[in-house]
Amino acid sequence: MSQAKVDRYKQEKKNREKQIKKKKTVKALWVIVIALFIGACIGYPLGKKLYKVNAERRKENETVASVYYGSWLNNYWNSKYTGTLGFTIEDTEEATASDAIDEDADILYETPTDAE
Repeated sequence: MSQAKVDRYKQEKKNREKQIKKKKTVKALWVIVIALFIGACIGYPLGKKLYKVNAERRKENETVASVYYGSWLNNYWNSKYTGTLGFTIEDTEEATASDAIDEDADILYETPTDAE
């Protein structure tokens, strides 16, 4: 071998660890970039679809606010049980304390009729 080839071989051998480390780093970066790209291509549409499905499921399972519960109960009862039980639930005004006392008094002080 000529002296130039020997010197070049020694220089390459001296820098071989740096070159191998650099190649490994570049390869690792490419693997990471490609993995992120593939993950984004698959994950974004999949995540969007799952979010829509879960949003629909959340809407189905929403709780009824207490303000609307009374009307919901009336509608539910009237649609399901009106024909079977023969009566409906109607919206009534709130009873006052005097109404309750008057009705209780009528019941308490009724006298049974004499059956003779």
